Amino acid sequence: MNKPVKYIILVAVIGLLGYKSVYFKKLSEVKNNTAVKFDAAAFSKKLLDEKMPARMDSAIDLSLLIQEVMADKDSGLLKHSNALAIGNYRYALVKAQANVTAVNEDEVLIQIPLNDSVINAVLATEYIYGNAIRDASALVDVKDFPNTTELNSISEELNKIIRTSVLPSFKSTVKKADKLNIIAAIEINKEHIKWNGIELIPLRLQIIQ
Repeated sequence: MNKPVKYIILVAVIGLLGYKSVYFKKLSEVKNNTAVKFDAAAFSKKLLDEKMPARMDSAIDLSLLIQEVMADKDSGLLKHSNALAIGNYRYALVKAQANVTAVNEDEVLIQIPLNDSVINAVLATEYIYGNAIRDASALVDVKDFPNTTELNSISEELNKIIRTSVLPSFKSTVKKADKLNIIAAIEINKEHIKWNGIELIPLRLQIIQ
């Protein structure tokens, strides 16, 4: 067999193998298969419905948290608070009984007994934002998510659920001098801890009859 014929056969074999190994798909099909969008709303609702109740039931009493942090700041915060990132801010789930001192348009002012005194605090009822609920729960691990966009979307959805599902009925009935059972998330700046005036982001609210 002469060289030209051998060359033609070789090219034909290579071409056949290449044809068998290459196939085409619509670009839309590839995108649909590879880009599954994270459903933050469904994830957050499932978190609140299935895992958050147990966390809320085990929330630390705010007065006890204050006592432990005042006795040993580092130990108390490490034991009872959580943070997704390194920094000054820590988040905790707390429970408290409180007396309503004023009902404002965007917040309810409350007093919480602390030993032989009280602390004044703010119960947020309108501007529910930030990462307090997500991070205080300790149910979200940054390693499980590929980017901060998904993490932030979880916070946004959790906050939205509280604004739309927990607060409307409470806001329509709460009044001055009511007694409350509260479970809430709080943010603590460990370098500048200030208990008086602390803001509570509510998760569960009960007006005591």
